Amino acid sequence: MRHLSMSLAVALTALALAPACKKEQPAAAEPKVELAKADAPKAGDQKPADLPKPASAAALPGPVSVTSAMEGPCPLPGEDPAACPVKPTTLDDNIKVAHVLIGWDGSLPGKKAGRDEAGAGKLAQEVAHKARTQGNDFIKLVWEYSQDPGPGVYEVTPPMRRRFVPEFSAMALSLGVGQVDIVKTRFGYHVMKRVAFDYAAPDKPLAAVMKDACPAAGEDAAACPSKQEPKPTDVEVTHILLAYQGAMRSTATRTKEEAEKQAIQLCHDARKKGADFAKIKEAAKSDDPGPGTYPISKDSPMVAPFKQLGMSLGVGQVDVVESDFGYHVIRRNK
Repeated sequence: MRHLSMSLAVALTALALAPACKKEQPAAAEPKVELAKADAPKAGDQKPADLPKPASAAALPGPVSVTSAMEGPCPLPGEDPAACPVKPTTLDDNIKVAHVLIGWDGSLPGKKAGRDEAGAGKLAQEVAHKARTQGNDFIKLVWEYSQDPGPGVYEVTPPMRRRFVPEFSAMALSLGVGQVDIVKTRFGYHVMKRVAFDYAAPDKPLAAVMKDACPAAGEDAAACPSKQEPKPTDVEVTHILLAYQGAMRSTATRTKEEAEKQAIQLCHDARKKGADFAKIKEAAKSDDPGPGTYPISKDSPMVAPFKQLGMSLGVGQVDVVESDFGYHVIRRNK
């Protein structure tokens, strides 16, 4: 997105894990982020498993090996044998994976995880065993546990393989469809499952911030959110970002509770008849260092809740959503 600020664009980079996890955007459509380098293996790590030779001349992440961080045998009681990793004999070009990123304090740029490295490793084992249990829906584990603010599902195709952290791509290339394993990078533990290439992840249900009936007294009914059918393909929104202590890349001093309360009040103000959203935004001193107004389309590199709410609003409608960066009061302009 043109003029997209780093504070929002960083979400699609999966905390710099994958500077371009999505398909290529037009020139100047997304900021450049330096590719993270691989972690050096530590003493006691499992022996890396060499990957098979590629089925085509597709570029591979180097070095072409991967170290599993998964402990114990597979399958355990109740687990699906089909979820156990089996070394592939060939590499497919069309690979898609879903992952749960579990970080520790210091591994996630600009965000506190609330656990140490050992705690992250223990949780990763628990999540991986859940992912291997028959009948479990992996995308729900992504929604519940992952600290990747991006969509959590990525194509690891030949043009993209070198644009992820090498360990991430190497693990993706080592899995068969339905198989689950763990790989460790500098950003945390990635519980990874390979999914079918045509898999389309559903949107995570947005948690309602505005719980009062709309319109409230003095508010314009046209500003109340309503389901858009058919869904728009391109919109433009303006937002007010209210960061709080502990939010990603935040220097704000307000608490999360204070940010939520302020966001709710600003939303009510913005829904009033004749309200001027630009003046409300100026008075609120938005924590977004960018312009605050952004076009959004299906492939826009934006933090998922922000993008999802923006695409769901009708022109003139106002609502609030929370992301890893704080609370967003969003108004659709067109």
